[in-house]
Amino acid sequence: MQRNPYVRALPAAAAMVMTAVTVTAGPASGAARPTSVMVSPTSRAPVSAQDRAWLREAHQANLAEIEVGELAGKKGTTAEVRSAGRMLVSDHTAFDGKVTRLAERLGVSLPKTPTPADATVASRLRNESGKTFDQNFLSTMVGGHQKVIADTRTQVSQGSSPQVIALAKHALPELRTHLAMLRKTQTSG
Repeated sequence: MQRNPYVRALPAAAAMVMTAVTVTAGPASGAARPTSVMVSPTSRAPVSAQDRAWLREAHQANLAEIEVGELAGKKGTTAEVRSAGRMLVSDHTAFDGKVTRLAERLGVSLPKTPTPADATVASRLRNESGKTFDQNFLSTMVGGHQKVIADTRTQVSQGSSPQVIALAKHALPELRTHLAMLRKTQTSG
């Protein structure tokens, strides 16, 4: 008895994509053939530890940059520092919305606060003023963006969830723009 090629290929296809297949008998031969293939958009593929970690780290970095950006928007001594702070608040708030929506769809729980190290930096910056604040804000944000860019590049190359990888790819140009703007502000002040 010869097996139908569709039936032989089905286990391999099911391993690649979660599908629902309806099989009916053919008209004359009685051979089974698929009549419909439907990919379920609501099914959850497993999310790797790498994907989960990146979503959590991106969320915590967003929370930290929003908080510190708000400080810069209020305390910055130059228009460039205040503008940089406002841009970070706006862009990281929008990006964090994307991160949290994707995490929710994938069933990944996110922390409610920045990392303890980021909270310590924010606390220190709250107590600074003048040029010291500006310099420390900029150096902190340059270093933070360098780390986030490196982590995001790792996610793009080592992640497994196509949705998380796509979000990471989407984030990279904006993160690079932030870094360039922060460096320019740092050297002009």
